[in-house]
Amino acid sequence: MTVKHILKLSTGIIGAMAISMPAQAASFTGFNFNTATDYNNDPTADIFLQSVSHDGSTISNFSVVTGATMIENSHASLGPSSTDLGDNATSPNSIGANELPTGQEILDFLGNLNLNNIIDTEERNRSVFELEFGNKVNTFYLFERGLNSSLTVEALDGNGAVIDDFKVSQGLWQQAGYAIDTTEINGAQNVGSYGIKLDSAVKKVRIISNFSDNGPDYKIVAAQVPEPSSMAALALLGGGALLAKRRKQAA
Repeated sequence: MTVKHILKLSTGIIGAMAISMPAQAASFTGFNFNTATDYNNDPTADIFLQSVSHDGSTISNFSVVTGATMIENSHASLGPSSTDLGDNATSPNSIGANELPTGQEILDFLGNLNLNNIIDTEERNRSVFELEFGNKVNTFYLFERGLNSSLTVEALDGNGAVIDDFKVSQGLWQQAGYAIDTTEINGAQNVGSYGIKLDSAVKKVRIISNFSDNGPDYKIVAAQVPEPSSMAALALLGGGALLAKRRKQAA
């Protein structure tokens, strides 16, 4: 069999696998993951995300927020959703923590991998932020200080319509392995983590904190993680190419 025929056969098998996969509307699924950071037991300092691991894979190529629009942020004596950071952490801008931030300030605090730059949401208030990533992503890693609040994530298509939504309820958070002490609290609190994956890829999501969600204090980063079936197809194609190369060499 020639190289051309082997590659053609491999491509045909991959196409058949894709065709045989059932079509379905995009939807979220939740999962737990392990977090690796440079945390040195100082909850007031910078804490940078290094990698996460789940489903047998380690992910370190993250996408951060590149655009933020404030849809709703109901006023209160304390900002309903404010920017916050560790007492000794690096501020991503010259303003620092702000009780009533602009969209740009929200972007400043979410657009990096410093887990001690967060959005602090107060209880009994509602905020809705639309967040954009630089490229299409399908996996979202969420961190919440205190493990005692809920938040909702909506995936948006190119027209801004909601594809699916997922509520990360209070009971889903697991320990992320570090604590933070920020300007709005008087001591360190442990941080929880939870992941959600969409069986499609999007550039925008909407983060919603409702009146009954107990004021989530959060960070979000994302990644494009290949599906297991895609990885298998790539491995099949690579194996076919390697076999073809060996046969050509032997000939």
